[in-house]
Amino acid sequence: KPELWIIAAAASSSHPPFIDCEVKLQSHFFYRQPPLFPLLLLAQILRMTTLSQFLTLALLLPCQAFAPPRTRHDPRTTTTSLHDISEWRDHDFGLPGSDQLGVETGGRGPPKSVCMLPFPYDEVLLQGETKQLRLYEDRFIQLFRDVVDNHFGVVAMGLMAQSGVIQTVPLCEVEASNTMEGFGIFVTIRVVGRAQLLELGQQEPYIKATCMEITDQLPPNLELPNVLASNIETTLLALSSMEHRLNEARQNNEIEDKEMERRIAIAKLEDRFYMKDDEDDEDEKEDALNVVDKSDDDDMDAEEDDDDDDDDSEYLDRLGRYRVHYDIALSSDTQGYQISSRINGANNDDEDGTTKYERTPRELVATSWSAFCTELVPSEDATYRIQAMDADHLFERLKLAAHMLREKKAQLRVKMQKAGIKFRGEDLDEDGPSMYDM
Repeated sequence: KPELWIIAAAASSSHPPFIDCEVKLQSHFFYRQPPLFPLLLLAQILRMTTLSQFLTLALLLPCQAFAPPRTRHDPRTTTTSLHDISEWRDHDFGLPGSDQLGVETGGRGPPKSVCMLPFPYDEVLLQGETKQLRLYEDRFIQLFRDVVDNHFGVVAMGLMAQSGVIQTVPLCEVEASNTMEGFGIFVTIRVVGRAQLLELGQQEPYIKATCMEITDQLPPNLELPNVLASNIETTLLALSSMEHRLNEARQNNEIEDKEMERRIAIAKLEDRFYMKDDEDDEDEKEDALNVVDKSDDDDMDAEEDDDDDDDDSEYLDRLGRYRVHYDIALSSDTQGYQISSRINGANNDDEDGTTKYERTPRELVATSWSAFCTELVPSEDATYRIQAMDADHLFERLKLAAHMLREKKAQLRVKMQKAGIKFRGEDLDEDGPSMYDM
């Protein structure tokens, strides 16, 4: 039989009614006969208590609703952190002026604390670009821990010039990290914004600064920026075609140079001045021809090997690199834009009935950054990239990109003229006034 104890007590006048009921049952009895358990329990209670005690028990049991609530721990409830620039923006670092909320378009955000990794100024990264680092010094490992634990994975690139630190810095997110004992920490960072330095609060063991995030100022009318963005893409297409023609000419010149070397070798062997007799002349001539043929075969094998490498990693021209980076810059943009109903990235009709594509502010911003990311060696455009990062106005950055591409086109034209190459349509719009000069 199951053991049962019921303890019932009526409270005094100064305390609310109270009852404590403890039931001890043999577990096997409950599991063997679950349907009979309520009836047996009721019969046992009636047998061990009087009618008055049973009524008191029945009246006091509902009073448990007035008991203090019990504290329950729900293991499913957890706190998480995004560890990205959104969390960094929302966090209050306790700096003067940090009570300002959010970052308005075309404005500057509240002061924020940020750690800085030092870089040469010509290694500047723009929107969406990534860089892999290996942190092995103790100070940089401490910096990384501070970035992850206290700054939500956001770190700034401190661009070091001869005169000091450049005031405008790229803001990066820690995209991936891997700690290897004995080798340090391997980190991948991606640029997701930019900020203006206010002061350097700490320089040892690593640099820590106060900054304000910068957002682009958009013009009220996006018609001119759209036209300028279209001209930028047209110029990039022309540059890609010119570079392709120039590369073809160089390859043809290399073939002609090899043929000229072959003819010179044959001419030397035919010269009687170098020959002892006719028999030796013929033997040496055949040997020279065999050497030249063998060198040509080796060159062909090397070219085939190079072609195989190109198949493994697809080669992109300037326009292709622009398009790849455009998609990256578009997806990594974390700024919010107020888009009007008229400018919505759709096809609109002009007065003359033609259809044109109008880009959204976000697409225009991606175009303005991607135009500076088309070189195979980005450090060649370091000066322009620094100026682009420092530009607050979207239209000014688009004009800067157009000016840079026009200079590259002029340099390519000079090279093509020296090589005797005529590029179709290269003199169409070079002398007259253009939108770039506005």
